[in-house]
Amino acid sequence: MRTRPSAWTAIVARRSVITQANPDLRPRHRRRANLLPYALIGPIALLLLAISVYPSLYAIWLAMTDASLLRLARAQFIGIDNFTRLAGDAIFLDSLWRTLRWDVAVVSSELLIALPIALFLNLTFRGRGFVRVAMMIPYITPPAVVALLFAYMFDGNFGAINDILVRIGVLDRYVSWLSDPTGSFAVTVAAMVWYGQPLMALILLAALQTIPQALYDAANVDGASAWQRFRYITLPHLMPSILFLVLLRLIWMSNHIDMIFVLTQGGPGFANYTAAVYSFKLTNQFEIGYASAVAVALTILLVAASAMYVRHLARKVLVSA
Repeated sequence: MRTRPSAWTAIVARRSVITQANPDLRPRHRRRANLLPYALIGPIALLLLAISVYPSLYAIWLAMTDASLLRLARAQFIGIDNFTRLAGDAIFLDSLWRTLRWDVAVVSSELLIALPIALFLNLTFRGRGFVRVAMMIPYITPPAVVALLFAYMFDGNFGAINDILVRIGVLDRYVSWLSDPTGSFAVTVAAMVWYGQPLMALILLAALQTIPQALYDAANVDGASAWQRFRYITLPHLMPSILFLVLLRLIWMSNHIDMIFVLTQGGPGFANYTAAVYSFKLTNQFEIGYASAVAVALTILLVAASAMYVRHLARKVLVSA
């Protein structure tokens, strides 16, 4: 005998149908599971706030004070006075030009050296794995050690470079490389390029290995030369990686201090004062407020330049690729 469903059973069934048709009407306790991803990323977000956001905000605040390491607790808020002072600071304005000169010299030299190395390491030959690992030795060496190595090599009294150049007749006497503005800049750039080019070569090598071999096979069938394969296949595929690498290295070099400071301490005179080195030297003189203003101004310039660079990259390169 068929029993008639109760009114309560009918209500529950009707509510189930409505809930299935409208997910937003489901009980709220089921939606609490969506908080799990936020709980998982919460600790790392707090860590980033602690080690990145807070120091940045604190630096901006210091840049608007007359803070000194000798009286940090008694720092007075002075608004934009430090930034106004920057506009008339000849050392700072010259340091911007020296920063640009340093960036262009290092990054372009690294790229010109790293690209042929990456192309060579992409070939198949015996011992390729060992060579790839050995290539990274300069980059895993601490920059301060690299700077000391080059300082000894180019020493004006007993440096190996002077001895070799005198013996082969290129020089008639020892040269004090690090006491000359041009010589010290060249030595510092050489040390930085020797240290940094393995990383660029490694990333370019990784990009090379993503290029389909079928493209080269088709080019060989069509009779393309090695230069044509490089120009029309390799280089277009590498260009996004190259431009991204150039941006990263420009930012890193603009903030680089240790190689320049250990080798030259910014000298002779102010010959190798980049903006980052100038900020560091001001900190050593306890002018932490003004040093923060230099750092903040450099950051603003880098952010603006990077934004324009990325905008151009997105419009002209990535779209066409």
